[in-house]
Amino acid sequence: MKATNEKGLTLLELLISIAILAIVVGAATLFTSTSINTQRQGTARSKLYLEGLLAMERMGSGVRRCTYFLIPNAHRPTRDILAFSGRVNEDNDFYFNDPLFPRIDEDPDYDMNLDNQPGIGGLDDNGNGLVDDGSDREDDDEDLSKNEDWLDGVDNDGDGNIDEDFNGDANGDNQPGIAGIDDNGNGLVDDGGDKEDDDEDLSKNEDPLNASIYVFDSGSKTLRESFPHTGESTDLSQHVTFFQVTYEAPGRILIELTLAGDAGENLTFSEYVCPRNTFQRAGKRVR
Repeated sequence: MKATNEKGLTLLELLISIAILAIVVGAATLFTSTSINTQRQGTARSKLYLEGLLAMERMGSGVRRCTYFLIPNAHRPTRDILAFSGRVNEDNDFYFNDPLFPRIDEDPDYDMNLDNQPGIGGLDDNGNGLVDDGSDREDDDEDLSKNEDWLDGVDNDGDGNIDEDFNGDANGDNQPGIAGIDDNGNGLVDDGGDKEDDDEDLSKNEDPLNASIYVFDSGSKTLRESFPHTGESTDLSQHVTFFQVTYEAPGRILIELTLAGDAGENLTFSEYVCPRNTFQRAGKRVR
């Protein structure tokens, strides 16, 4: 038999090759593991960000479009509760019969929320530590005085809030709608003669405020959205470590929210919001 010129790996060369391969595989595994962890963390942070962004958008857009801002208020300007009128067209009526001009919150009762409780039933409206304080359902800001303001965009009782607690005759002019004005455009001025008919449609007290409420439960880290008039309730986030709303003025509200992820990441959201309809409660809503 003839010997060939082919040569194989020696044992030493084979061991060196295996060692190099092990190093390469180890580095690749570490890189892959790091990449997967980074992607997982990025995905978790992104989901947390979207969760917080959704909550802020829900609250901010509601405040901007609301007709009445309810909690917090000047009685206690900083709270972990947010409440405002929910833009519900309770009686399904429109200005000029045009769906672009809904008549929203245009004719509340003495009990503006129509829940038979002072302020919003089940909430401490003025932040004094008492819920439904005083038990007078006509006391809509729960300050133990009732019907002390009227609908004119002015702080008539000097408590820092505007138009927060008017009576059945919202304008306080002893006439249906606005005295001397054909409110509903039917050609008749002060039609019907009932001073509690604030939109002059011959029906009175048919449109309560239907509050949208956001409450922070620190124990479960939950920010909950609820609508008492329908009984609906939704958890917007279960990662909340801080929620605060500050009433700086009737036209300026600060909303602050902090979320903590399962991996320890934190995201903070902060936004000034202006309730643009505070001084425009009739006609087309500002979008």
